[in-house]
Amino acid sequence: MLEQPDGHGEANFLLSLLPDDVRREVTGVCKPIKLALGDVLISAGAPIEHVFFLSSGIASVVVVTKSERKTEAGLVGREGFVPTGAVAGAETNLTEIVVQAPGEALFMDMRSFEALLAKYRVFSDILVCALHISRTQVEYTASSNATQSVTERLARWLLMCHDRVEGNHLPLTHDFLSTMLAVRRASVTDALHVLESHGFIRSERGRITIRNREMLETYARDLYGMPEEESNRMFARFLPDFRPEIPLGDLTIVESSGVR
Repeated sequence: MLEQPDGHGEANFLLSLLPDDVRREVTGVCKPIKLALGDVLISAGAPIEHVFFLSSGIASVVVVTKSERKTEAGLVGREGFVPTGAVAGAETNLTEIVVQAPGEALFMDMRSFEALLAKYRVFSDILVCALHISRTQVEYTASSNATQSVTERLARWLLMCHDRVEGNHLPLTHDFLSTMLAVRRASVTDALHVLESHGFIRSERGRITIRNREMLETYARDLYGMPEEESNRMFARFLPDFRPEIPLGDLTIVESSGVR
């Protein structure tokens, strides 16, 4: 059940890139919600009626087959929005979008969303960039699934989750990781033990702590990093001082620049 939060929470990265007057109008038509673990924001096959801009937490984009088999295709946190197909005019969402780490979001109805896209080119441009980054990430996920071991894939996904939360603690369950990697829970447990034995992480019930991010990046090899660098390049032109090397996970740099 979606619950009303006490406040608006932290700023969504995409909305923080908008000029002040545009951002005020965009957020003015939004409503805040709290996101609880397991909340389904949009069901697979459902009409797109709302667009969500996460302020905190993590949501998974999950492919659901006709036989109800589920596989995660992507992640979104405060750097993005869902469903990304909305900016392309899609009327139906083909994936399930479910909350995997609690947080907050702003959402608006499709009529308001389409009106704002038509009114403000900068709003449209930023969301098209986000759509491009999302699809790039999916492409790299496909390559990772085809070429990497379960442990390497897990290292990559943990880095992506780490990019989207504050601090080093990831509220991730074995069930979520099993869906995320499309493998059995036993395989997830084995992969976690490998990463923990190297000192990269600490695994506890319902929580994983990142202990050595640099070595985790090395272990994930070159299928982590390129989409994140592309994100830096794509969004750099929307920053007032045009700094292209702001890491995805360090949004405080953007906020301190006065772009909110």
